[in-house]
Amino acid sequence: SAAASASAKPAASASAAASAAAAASGAPIKIGLIQPLTSIYANQGKDHVDGFKLYLDSIDNNVAGRKIELVVADNQSSVDTGLTKAKQLVENDKVQILAGGSLTPECYAIAPYAKQAQVPFVNSGNCIGNALTLDPKYTGPYFYRLSASLPSGTDPLGDWAYKKGYRKAATLVSDYSGGHEIHDAFASAFVKRGGSIVQENYPAQGTTDFGPFLAKLDKNADFVFAFLPGVDGLRMMQVYANYNDPQKLPVVDYGGGITSGPNVLDLKDKAVGIVGGGTVYVDSIDTPANQAFVKAWLAKFPDRLVDADADRGYDGAGFIVAAIKAANGNVEDHSAEGPFVKAMSSTEFDGARGKMKLDKDHDIVQNTYIQQVAKDGNNYIFKILETYPGVGKEWDRSHDELIKFPFGTLGGKWIGMTKDKLASVSK
Repeated sequence: SAAASASAKPAASASAAASAAAAASGAPIKIGLIQPLTSIYANQGKDHVDGFKLYLDSIDNNVAGRKIELVVADNQSSVDTGLTKAKQLVENDKVQILAGGSLTPECYAIAPYAKQAQVPFVNSGNCIGNALTLDPKYTGPYFYRLSASLPSGTDPLGDWAYKKGYRKAATLVSDYSGGHEIHDAFASAFVKRGGSIVQENYPAQGTTDFGPFLAKLDKNADFVFAFLPGVDGLRMMQVYANYNDPQKLPVVDYGGGITSGPNVLDLKDKAVGIVGGGTVYVDSIDTPANQAFVKAWLAKFPDRLVDADADRGYDGAGFIVAAIKAANGNVEDHSAEGPFVKAMSSTEFDGARGKMKLDKDHDIVQNTYIQQVAKDGNNYIFKILETYPGVGKEWDRSHDELIKFPFGTLGGKWIGMTKDKLASVSK
């Protein structure tokens, strides 16, 4: 095992002994969880934190003979605050593991710090930045992504949209680095298959009036590809039908950002019919692991829907706990050969969302789902339209293309882009 092979080394043996002593003395394993609990992404952050806690409660907050202590920090939907909180968790609260992360720019800031501090940072939240697992500035033994890689969501969605018969897309994507990366990844997947982007729109984060954007949407498009997480997605869909017919110009919501549980409960019938593409979780997954999760969630939160953000917390905690167990509770040894560091790389976890494992770059490989909001009596549900099994970042792209393609830099260049032109972009 990873723990056994590491224990052959003197430094690791000393650390293992320290870990055993810590366990015997009752010292807890401390996990620092960074999520937005205020500002525009608060609903998503709350679901994530509650999902994380729910899993820990299911094991009585114990693993490998040690108590788990969760320290939650509010990043206030701010990159600078997220980095500050990460430093406080490590340097003041003495957490052995960092988890969470909610925005791509935040993870771009925290990953180098975690690498320098030699503290494992397990991204269980919504950071999809392509470079996070490819650029040496961020990669190494201390960063792991359990949420979703950039292409693992966008590429199946581009495939699904083209197979659906859609050929022309208008886009409506939040104007920040993560949004632009998502836009370029989806657009390249869709154009590669023969589709075209007929209009690009980039509303700022925190936009309160989406009317000007919705009024000018190209009615000749077959659908609108949208990435507007949090309150932005709620505000947009509240007025969408005032400007466009959702039947004639349907919204395809990347990652379920618009159709998070809290948003659906606010939108009610306005959410029905929205397709959520490239999401890691749907509450209707028919497995014992998911049924147990849904039952536990609804028992504790009967007035809240079970959504992908709740699962990211729940399965994120589950994966971390599985790695701690494989490391025999030794989370103190943060060397590159330390038991927990090595266990994170090799752990495979059968979660509520399905099977999860990491590739050679510490990036998640898992099922990707296409879902749709539907109504069952008075209840709102998510139904699965299609499952893409075992999707990693190289599902539809080579490793070389992932490194060379200029994700996040092609805004304003997609009108008139063809398959032939696209082929030359990453050369």
